[in-house]
Amino acid sequence: MATFEYQALNAKGKTVKGVTSGDHAKQVRSELRAQGLIPLDVKSISESAASKSDKKGKPSRRTKISVNDLSILTRQMATLLESGMTVEETLSAVIKQSEGNKIKTVMSDIRSMVTEGYSLSDAIAHYPNSFPEIYRASISAGEQSGTMDSVLERLADYLEDTHAMQQKVTQAIVYPIFLFFVCSAILVVLIVVVVPKIVGVYEDTNQELPGLTKIVIKLSEFMVNYGVMVGIGIVLLIFGLRALFRKEKPRLWLHRLYLKTAGIRKMVQNVDSARMSRTLSIMVGSGVPILSSMRASEGVMTNRVLQLDLQKATEEVSQGVSIGRALDRGGNFPPLLVHMVTSGENSGRLGHMLEKAATATENEMQTRITMMVSLLGPMMILVMGSMVLTIILAILMPMFQLNEMINF
Repeated sequence: MATFEYQALNAKGKTVKGVTSGDHAKQVRSELRAQGLIPLDVKSISESAASKSDKKGKPSRRTKISVNDLSILTRQMATLLESGMTVEETLSAVIKQSEGNKIKTVMSDIRSMVTEGYSLSDAIAHYPNSFPEIYRASISAGEQSGTMDSVLERLADYLEDTHAMQQKVTQAIVYPIFLFFVCSAILVVLIVVVVPKIVGVYEDTNQELPGLTKIVIKLSEFMVNYGVMVGIGIVLLIFGLRALFRKEKPRLWLHRLYLKTAGIRKMVQNVDSARMSRTLSIMVGSGVPILSSMRASEGVMTNRVLQLDLQKATEEVSQGVSIGRALDRGGNFPPLLVHMVTSGENSGRLGHMLEKAATATENEMQTRITMMVSLLGPMMILVMGSMVLTIILAILMPMFQLNEMINF
C-alpha cells in the first residue's frame, strides 16, 4: 500500500490538502469522493519527491521539521518500539497520531521507503533538513546493535534538551532587544514629534536658550530632515554586515573576537561546548564510532573557531592522540570539559562523563544567562531612561528660566 498526497475541494468549495494511503491513485480518488470531496490532484509521495529531483536524479526533500516537533515524534517512536511494534507499524501509528500535514508527508514517505526495503536510517537520510546527522548516525548504530528503542529515547532526551537550550539563549537575546526597541521608539517620538512643537513656543519668546536645549533642537532638526535616510542607512549597513560575515575570513575574524571579548567568551564557549558534549554523549552511548561522533558534532556548533579546533582534534584522534589532549591543544574549550573527557577516557566511561560535562556546562550557561538578563535589563532601562530624562530637561529648562524672568 502506497502513500498519497492529495488536493481536493470540500462541500464549501474550499481547497483542502492531506495525506492518505491506498493501493493506487484511482482508489484514493474514489475514497475522496465517498467522503464528499472532489479530488483535484492525487500524487504518490515518491512521485512528489521525484518531481523535486536535482540534476543528478536524487530526490531533493527540503521539508524541515522543528526541533520541538521532532522531539515529540521521536518520543512517540521510542514508546511504540518499546511496546513491541515493528518499525513499519510504528511509522504507521505515528502518521495517524500526527496532526500537521508536513510531518505526515515526511513520515509517510519514510514509511514507503521502509516498506520498499530501505533501512530506517537510510530513509531518514533523504531528509537532511528534518533529521540532523546525529539522528541518522545514532539510528544506524541502533539498527546494528538491536537497541533502537533505547537509542530513540536518548535522541528524544537530546532533542528536548536542545530545544530548552535554544529557548534559554533566545530569552537572553530577545528581552534586551525588545527593551532597546521600545526605548528607542520613545526617544524618536520625543525628538521628532515633541521637541519641534516646543521649539515653536520658545522662538516666540526670543529668549536665549540653554546649551543643552540647543543641542537637542539641532538633533531634532537633523532627525526630522534626515531621519529616513539614517534609518535606510542603518538597514543597509545591517544587511551589508550580514553578507560580509557570511564569508569565511570575516566570519572567522568575528568569531575570534567573540572568544577574546570578556563576558561573551564564556557564553560562546558554554553554548557550543554543551552542544558538542551532549551530541558526543548521545552518539557514543548509542554505539557510534568516536571519529564519526566527533565529525557529526561539528555541525551543532555555531562558532567557526571552535569548529576548526574540533576538526583538528578529530584529525589528531585519528592519529592516536587522546581526545582530552586533542581538545586541550586548541585552548578554546573549557577546562572542565577537557578534564571530564580525560577522566572518561581513563575510566572507560567516556559517554557517561560527556553527559555529566554537558549537564555541568549547561548549568553554568543557565546561571550566566540568568545573571546577564537580570543585569542587562535594568542597565538598559537606566541608560535609556537617562537619555529620555536629558531630553525632558532640555525641554523644561527654558520654561524654568522664563518663569524666573516673570517672577523677577
